[in-house]
Amino acid sequence: MVEVLESCFVVPSDETPKGRLWLSNFNQVAPRGFSGHVNFYNKTEATSFFSIEVVKASLAKALVLYYPLAGRCIVGSDGRIELDCNAEGCFFVRAQLERTFDGINFQPSQELEELFIPSVQMAGSPFLLLMIQVTYLKCGGVVLGFASNHVFADGQSMFQFIRTWASIARGDLSSIVPPSFDQTQLRARSPPIVKFDHSVYKPNASRPTPTPTDSTTTKLRLLKEQVNSLKRRCNRGKVTNISTFCSVASLVWKCYCYAQNLSSDTAARLIFPVDIRSRLQPQLPKTHFSNAIVQKSVQSKVSKITSSPLQDVAESIQTAVKSVNDEYVRSCIDYLEITRNEFVYRKVPPESHLRVNSISGMPLYDSDFGWGPPQDVSRWRAPGNRVVFISNEPGESGGIELVVIIDSATMHRFLKMFLEELNVGN
Repeated sequence: MVEVLESCFVVPSDETPKGRLWLSNFNQVAPRGFSGHVNFYNKTEATSFFSIEVVKASLAKALVLYYPLAGRCIVGSDGRIELDCNAEGCFFVRAQLERTFDGINFQPSQELEELFIPSVQMAGSPFLLLMIQVTYLKCGGVVLGFASNHVFADGQSMFQFIRTWASIARGDLSSIVPPSFDQTQLRARSPPIVKFDHSVYKPNASRPTPTPTDSTTTKLRLLKEQVNSLKRRCNRGKVTNISTFCSVASLVWKCYCYAQNLSSDTAARLIFPVDIRSRLQPQLPKTHFSNAIVQKSVQSKVSKITSSPLQDVAESIQTAVKSVNDEYVRSCIDYLEITRNEFVYRKVPPESHLRVNSISGMPLYDSDFGWGPPQDVSRWRAPGNRVVFISNEPGESGGIELVVIIDSATMHRFLKMFLEELNVGN
């Protein structure tokens, strides 16, 4: 069991702006609740290895720059979620665990969450934006657990915060660029103008598929050579340069449709987020901090997905990604302005739908607090079911890591098909 040594609220070290922060429609429809990662650090010879004084002092300084994270979620008079920038602080826990790295399964699970992530009940408030736990292991290593409220920030934003906090901890202030919280550019037009179909956001009148009790999680690693071979296969005979994400997502989707044994005329849908920071005109700052993502999807009959060459499936995904431009994003903002009171975020897609989230372009391992980068980074929660996460492998290997969360009955068939398809052309 984890032994809690200290629990407290860390507040900004200096005075910060007060008041309410307006949140865009993308924040309004974001999943409610916490998500995040756990970082695993090997012990070094430094006498001050993960000094709790350094960790807490640098966090307090980071919260001056990222002051909304020290605030609380509230609901405004118009029913919209806002942030009360009141500097009450983030919840912080120091703990120890009489286990070693080798004795812990570092895959998303209930156990990983219970070991390394503070609970909302422990913090005493469901309206927090950030919870952090530092756990010292028997082997001398450290696990750093992050839980952020998705209602305010996407993955890109939170990794930006963690990288800044780490820079402050190791005394490297020259690389820090202040975040931007201005969401003016994400306001709906008056009157709203909806030019596109935003079906991925449409309320579904049918009852959601229950979360299977026997879902399972598997981690897969693709070597650099396998990734390159897959991309060559998807680009064969095509003018379009198919991206790594579209190549990997096409393989995952095709294998999933095979594994589910769905009827050939079933409409299958692949759902994925698209970062809009560089797609708006003018572009949002790279340091824009919020939920700056659009949920996009591509749909086709199962028979077409399973029978088509992989490059055709990849091209359909890439076409959908490229369609997310300034005009599309503004249409989506306006659509959400019209329908936001009807929208219910659906964590569990039906069996014919699959969600694929990529964080391969994010600085997962760029979180050196002065004692070296993490040995490994993992999600601590497996949200829902029928979800695949794509990320880079640690270091400069050029490989890809997949975390696949699907029904146990489907997993065996999926893995068999995935490995067979991955080796085609190798």
